[in-house]
Amino acid sequence: MTDSSPDSPRVAIILVSYKGREDTLECLRSLEQLTYPARDVIVVDQNSGDGTPEAVRESFPWAHVIENPVNNGFAGGNNVGMKAALERGVDYLFLLNNDTTVEPGLLEPLVELAESDARIGVVGPKMLYYGEPDTIWAAGGAINWRGHSVLLGEGTKDAPGGEPRPVDFVVGCGLMVKRKVVEQVGLLDERYFIYYEETDLCARIRKAGFQVLYQPNARLWHKVSRTFGAGSEFTLYYMRRNVLLYLGEHGTRPLLGRLAALGDALRLSLVWTLQGKKARRDVLLCALRDYRRGQFGKSKISFS
Repeated sequence: MTDSSPDSPRVAIILVSYKGREDTLECLRSLEQLTYPARDVIVVDQNSGDGTPEAVRESFPWAHVIENPVNNGFAGGNNVGMKAALERGVDYLFLLNNDTTVEPGLLEPLVELAESDARIGVVGPKMLYYGEPDTIWAAGGAINWRGHSVLLGEGTKDAPGGEPRPVDFVVGCGLMVKRKVVEQVGLLDERYFIYYEETDLCARIRKAGFQVLYQPNARLWHKVSRTFGAGSEFTLYYMRRNVLLYLGEHGTRPLLGRLAALGDALRLSLVWTLQGKKARRDVLLCALRDYRRGQFGKSKISFS
């Protein structure tokens, strides 16, 4: 679905799908209702093996499908889509989780805000729970010197209106960035694979002198932790390894922050040892080991 209207900046919406066929199709059905004219949709399938590319081509021939031969994570998959979008000459790149649905008027307030000031680099919408559609999941994010991130507004009831405001980061579930900003600071850092990659991107963008803003007048709904689960060993590994990488790159107190994160992880490993949760302890210790060895990207661990 493309519109070359000269009056509207072109937005490429990028969906990365890994074994998420039905979620991807539902997301595309909502994107079909968007009222913003100048948009492209790019679906990057991460070698799912679940028929996603064929199903998308059959039901949504206006979507551009890329079959990535490997699963190289949220960062790598989005980078494949971002490169394709840049080649198409778009003005904005909008990273959107495939396990979301969006309101028809999602893009207009985002583009309007981004276009209002050349210093704005990233904008993000209000994100609500799919299962509780009037409850906020994230209204932007904040992160402290210890690497603890907070989803602002989480658990509060939605209310209409509100003014855009600066945030530390926009969750990659729905993040729109200007083309010129990506060309200046680069794509997502694939060392992260998944988790903290959008926080790192927003930190690099803010360091380059651009603003990262939350736009409360645009909304989407997210099926939170649909793919891997918030408490899974997979999430445990990447969150614990990547927070250390992030703190080394962007921490306001990088040494103290990393020491605090290491101390917390070691305390937790002791607790899990005493509780007999050896599998979780071992995954945590593997995350610390891989960080120390500089082994980033996709882990070699087989997660249960």
